[in-house]
Amino acid sequence: MNRPMDQEMLEDILDAYVASGVGPNSPLEEWTRRYPEFEREIVEFAASWSLMTWLPPAPNAEEVTEETLVLRGMSVVQNVLHRQSAEADSDSVALFESLIVEGQERGFEPRRLAHAVGLGDTLLRKLDRRLIAFTTIPEELIYRLARVMGREASSITAYLQQEPTLAARAEHRSEQAPKLTPQEDFFDAVRSDPTIGRDHADHWYALERSMGET
Repeated sequence: MNRPMDQEMLEDILDAYVASGVGPNSPLEEWTRRYPEFEREIVEFAASWSLMTWLPPAPNAEEVTEETLVLRGMSVVQNVLHRQSAEADSDSVALFESLIVEGQERGFEPRRLAHAVGLGDTLLRKLDRRLIAFTTIPEELIYRLARVMGREASSITAYLQQEPTLAARAEHRSEQAPKLTPQEDFFDAVRSDPTIGRDHADHWYALERSMGET
């Protein structure tokens, strides 16, 4: 998707997705069915949008309107497009810069990596940016990541315990400044992930129930 016309079409699609008012955690099936050639970019956008909360422009700011929310979503469109372009131009990445980068070095694109360890794209990206409280992450998931990525479990643990971070090179059109969301409980993040498969979600729900019984 390097041609200018493709880039313009993607931006139009993401703008339409935001303007539809569906919200970042809504099911994506309709949009990916209508635009299968941009499925990866649509999922990436929805994941990035759901990772961010926003500060008002001033302490006496008025109540956030639907138009404001749309504008904020549009700014995330620009963030996603800019990051894709910047990543395409990057010649090299630092070893274990992120779970996603490490997975890509082993032949796992984000969606494939998420599926391999039983997650959705959104939850994988939250883990990648350490937006999930480490104490709530199941040990089973740490070992799954270690096995798939060819790493020691201790290495995955050390990564997930680092400080949370936003996506690198993020840029925003809106005047509202982005801030990190509070770290989430892992199981709450499973419930709010619109991209996770039902079988995978049911597995984590069952694990949560078994942990509550002990």
